[in-house]
Amino acid sequence: MRIGNAALRTVAGAGARRRRLQSLILALVTLGSVAAALLAGQLLVGTSAPFDRGFARQNGAHLTVQIDRAKADAQQVAATGRAPGVTAASGPYPVVLAQDVLPGPGFALPSDVGLTPMTVAGRVSPGGPVDDVSLVSGRWAASPGEIVLSSSVLASARPGGVLTFAGAPGRPRLTVVGIAESVSRTADAWVVPSEVARLSPAGTASSEEMLYRFADTATTAQLTADQAMVTAALPGGATLSAQSYLTVRAADEQGATRVVPPALAAYGILGVAMSVIILAGVVGATVGSSTRRIGILKALGFTPGQVVRSYCLQSLIPCAVGIGLGTVIGTVAAVEALKKSGAALGAGDQPLTLWVELAVPLGAAVLVGLTALLVALRAGRLRTVEALTGRSPKAERGRRAQRVLARTRLPRHISLGLGGPFARPARSLALTASIAFGVLAVTLAIGISSSLDRASTDLSSGSGTSDVQVATNGSNPAPARQQQSDRVAAAIAATPGTGSSYGTASLHLPVSVASGNTDVIVYQGDSSQGHYPLVSGHWFSGSGQAVVPTQFLAATGTRLGGTVVLTYQGRRVPLTLVGEVFDTQQQGLTVMTDVRSLRSAIPMNFFQVEVETGTDVTSYVRHLGSATGAFGATVQVSRSGTLSVVLVLDTLSTLMTLVLVVVAGLGVLGAVVLDTRERVHDLGVYKAVGMTPRQTAAMVLTSVGWLGLIAGAIGVPSGLALHTQVMQLMGDAIGATMPSDVLSVYSSAELVLLACGGIVIAMLGALGPAGWAGRLPTATALRTE
Repeated sequence: MRIGNAALRTVAGAGARRRRLQSLILALVTLGSVAAALLAGQLLVGTSAPFDRGFARQNGAHLTVQIDRAKADAQQVAATGRAPGVTAASGPYPVVLAQDVLPGPGFALPSDVGLTPMTVAGRVSPGGPVDDVSLVSGRWAASPGEIVLSSSVLASARPGGVLTFAGAPGRPRLTVVGIAESVSRTADAWVVPSEVARLSPAGTASSEEMLYRFADTATTAQLTADQAMVTAALPGGATLSAQSYLTVRAADEQGATRVVPPALAAYGILGVAMSVIILAGVVGATVGSSTRRIGILKALGFTPGQVVRSYCLQSLIPCAVGIGLGTVIGTVAAVEALKKSGAALGAGDQPLTLWVELAVPLGAAVLVGLTALLVALRAGRLRTVEALTGRSPKAERGRRAQRVLARTRLPRHISLGLGGPFARPARSLALTASIAFGVLAVTLAIGISSSLDRASTDLSSGSGTSDVQVATNGSNPAPARQQQSDRVAAAIAATPGTGSSYGTASLHLPVSVASGNTDVIVYQGDSSQGHYPLVSGHWFSGSGQAVVPTQFLAATGTRLGGTVVLTYQGRRVPLTLVGEVFDTQQQGLTVMTDVRSLRSAIPMNFFQVEVETGTDVTSYVRHLGSATGAFGATVQVSRSGTLSVVLVLDTLSTLMTLVLVVVAGLGVLGAVVLDTRERVHDLGVYKAVGMTPRQTAAMVLTSVGWLGLIAGAIGVPSGLALHTQVMQLMGDAIGATMPSDVLSVYSSAELVLLACGGIVIAMLGALGPAGWAGRLPTATALRTE
């Protein structure tokens, strides 16, 4: 008798309906894996070159030029937009550098602690041929008294807050009506054009901003030539400043965006591996527990190939549902995640990538089909007579382990539970592996989160335990700046509550091992407690010594103990490299040394202050601000908070870890349900000879509990190893060696709790089947075959 395709579909559908719980587990496992893989894939693409993607979408400005309106009339400014090579231009927009900006109601900041100076531009609308500003929330400023704030100024800013411009006449107060992003960083805030004059300090010359796009901008040389064409249309001295998009991109890609892909790739691989293991385990267990049904199908005329196809279809039906729902859920999650990651990376909303939307579900379908096929081949190899007369599990399996355990003093229901997994070693191995992957995922998530938090603090501040930052006015002539710097240092030392302090200044000097000028940071005072984390060597302890980031050593071919020579004021200054630090600013091409090495007084740009224990920082800032206000210094509380991209990655790590843990729990549930139903007759026998419902449940829990313990012992070391590998890949991505404080983040107590996590996952997955086994009536169990 020839069996047709309709009969195959009928048999497969009946099998899927008959094993509803297993079908549900297959659907949920596939759903979670597809959703996690789709989310990871979209974010991997979305976080690769986010600046370039956002720049193209917003028609970013290749060049931003500020022009002195007193030296260039409207016709001359307009002529720059027609210069050779210019493909689009926007402006002119009136701009002002606003200082002494104080947060008011609606900001979670002290009202007397000023924000950093911000460039405020006057624009009627956010759109335009160049720099199409993207609104994140709220609306655009429509009238005087309203301001739109860039999300890069203050991550916690929301519409409704009030800013006081204390440096402008009359101290105008503006209400934040919107939060926006400019990938070109052309301004920090936007108001209506007429408002700019009101925000300008008295006696300040008015200036305007022009934005340009060019045809050829691939290299710095091309952009320099384009800039020369634009400024040639202006009178001499009319160009106040010019900002290249290449500089903005270099700053944007200094490291934070490149730490995301290794972590996402790790989670994606974990999800795929776990789904394959669980899928193979559930399908294999279904085949193993259906030997009699397989024999009946073959007796009815099904060929081995048709039996294999029927069991593949039986698995693919719920998996197809899971793939469909997982694609929908993963897409929705990816849209929201891309929005948040785009805001964190300053690239605006990131669109979905079509090929990822197609590749992930298609790949999942192929993977599910292959896994089901390989496992279902076992059903095709079973002989008809063996299948019809066979019992599952085979009687000889696990007997030796049961005999050994029976000789111990353990309660019998406990020894039976411990010996149960030996009857199905392959299934027990798959169950242990799925739990181990869950423990590994939790271990990895906790490690990455802790490491990134520490690395974020290191990268964002580099000021150790600094509590207060004092900025001096760098616009004064050199002698006045030196006098101001000395007075600020004296005021800090004389202020009650000062613990320790040091100053820093940035110079651009020729270095013997690098072309062009290199950023040199000089320190004044005791900086031993406020430096960047050391990777190797030690912090400089006097003149003639320097420390450099890892990238500097790699780019210049130097090593610790070697010498670099700076040129300062015509003098050659040799410095011995004594330390390697973790720092990605300026792409890690920085030299740090004591000011005494240059044998010259240098005015400090910033002072970092650590207050004495018990000192109220807000009161200290107010007191020091009064003492240094006459010198033009700005005093504020140091803020070295977590980078936005790290907060986004923390959220994604938590979300994907929860998905993987739930998938692991479902794997436990499926395996224990199948095992319990296969042994239902044995359970009836145990109950008939006196095993209580509580002991029966304990037996089932014990059978998976010790597997969870083994899984924890495997998952935690594997998670530690993977954490180290992922963090090293993140370090390689940013060209830095991770310091020990970033790698060593686990405490002994955390490791013990993580190891116990395997037992928790196993117990949670087995609670339902254990309760069912305990409640099962003895007579019902005995009648069941």
